[in-house]
Amino acid sequence: MKTHAGLYFVLICLVCCLASCDLHKYDYVSKYCPGSCTVIKGRISDLNGQPVAGTTLRIKWRNDGYLQPAYTTEKATATTDMNGNYELRFLLRDSELEKGYFQIEANQGLDAYLGCKADNLWPPRSLARDTTIIQNYTIASAALLEFIPDSQDPEQPPQERYQALVKYKMNPTDTDSCTYAFDGSWGYLRGQVYVPADIPVVVYTLKPGAAMTKKDMLTLQSGERRRYTLTF
Repeated sequence: MKTHAGLYFVLICLVCCLASCDLHKYDYVSKYCPGSCTVIKGRISDLNGQPVAGTTLRIKWRNDGYLQPAYTTEKATATTDMNGNYELRFLLRDSELEKGYFQIEANQGLDAYLGCKADNLWPPRSLARDTTIIQNYTIASAALLEFIPDSQDPEQPPQERYQALVKYKMNPTDTDSCTYAFDGSWGYLRGQVYVPADIPVVVYTLKPGAAMTKKDMLTLQSGERRRYTLTF
């Protein structure tokens, strides 16, 4: 009985170790893939539109499996030139097209890279071989806006569904606004979105089916974390 208990303990430890282990490798040789490369390129600039040189970006493929080691493969690296331009060129492996996701990281936190296409995660289905994706980033001081429900009766929260829409412009002369949409059930809702600091941010709260909309204009300071209650 003690032997079985000991083996069971060892097995549990092994599973836990595997689940927390990250097997890291490099696949930079994949950039030599004429005719079948996937390319992500663009420009990094500041709020004044000036190029940001010397920023190093890396794209990684990750597969975080349940009760198994996490696998990370660095696919490509690039450093912005004097004009702020970068290009990440890599080969999509067959196994990477089936599972996991791709993520861009930088030597500066990507939370500060705020733009209308600031998503830094790509599922395999959104990428393809012999394809070029344009991904520009704007560097700005960031703040965090956190949505919370207004549950007046926590034991019996009303089953109403609230939506939020966040809009802002990195530059007043931009023709289009950057938009972030959030949806959920009132009483169970919590979400976060990074927004630029010291720039007006418009938050619309909507109540579907009731034709009700509330509009607020917020300006957050650099590094601020502000809670915003979804209510009318």
